[in-house]
Amino acid sequence: MDDIKPAVPGANRAEVALLPAFDEIADTVLNTVSSGLRSASVFGTLQNYLDGTISIGSASYKRRLVLLAIHDMKEKLEAPSSLRKRTLAQFDSLKVRPVPHLKLYRDIAMALLRLEVFMRLKSRQTSQNEQKLQSSIH
Repeated sequence: MDDIKPAVPGANRAEVALLPAFDEIADTVLNTVSSGLRSASVFGTLQNYLDGTISIGSASYKRRLVLLAIHDMKEKLEAPSSLRKRTLAQFDSLKVRPVPHLKLYRDIAMALLRLEVFMRLKSRQTSQNEQKLQSSIH
């Protein structure tokens, strides 16, 4: 029988194994959103990034699936304060409402997925506004 205990009390090893990958994904998503690119560029970049793969051990997974797996975690693992603050800062800077309660890793995962959806909607609105502007010029 395997006596190895997870590094995080109360969490199973599969969940703990996802946390470093999740932290990397969260960091990249937050950096991309705060990059100052136009919303269409941010959305395209986020979509491509999340649809890409990340290696965890000897397997590869879609980054979006890692976010969903963390969101579906059974254990209530508290996210680091710095990650909570960075995520909340993005919601505040983009004026995304309602602002989610950010305490657990799964809260952060849902917030990151919401940021992608928000950027998609913002991109679509920008595109529609540009089309209206073009049609009014011609």
